[in-house]
Amino acid sequence: MRTMAIAFFLGLMVTGNALADITNEQLVGTWYSQSEHDGEMMKWLIKREGDKSYVGLFLICEGKNLSWVQKERGQWLYQDDILNTVVVAFENMNGPKDSEIGKKSHYEQVILKGDTLSYKQYQSDNVYEFNRVEDGYQVSCP
Repeated sequence: MRTMAIAFFLGLMVTGNALADITNEQLVGTWYSQSEHDGEMMKWLIKREGDKSYVGLFLICEGKNLSWVQKERGQWLYQDDILNTVVVAFENMNGPKDSEIGKKSHYEQVILKGDTLSYKQYQSDNVYEFNRVEDGYQVSCP
């Protein structure tokens, strides 16, 4: 009986830690992700600042060649277990895209485990996983 009680309380402690609230301060920093699809390497680098601004860089590499690049700036906020972003400037290889300005995105199921951050785009099957990297981290095609 005592063993069961200890196991139960340990389970509560682990569950409590796993469900601990994430703060905005914990999301500040530089985050990197990459994935490969159909022979292309997609790379994301996002830097979230303490003033709730962010900059993002997205590259698509075909081998050593850069085939696509886009940059965006915006505002972010983590509130009520949702990560919210709003684009304030957007540019890709074809130039600025004013149609993206004001675009809002919402992410749920935000999980922070050590230096790994994952979240799911609201009303979508898209799940993103990022690793914290040093500020100044450089991303390029190999």
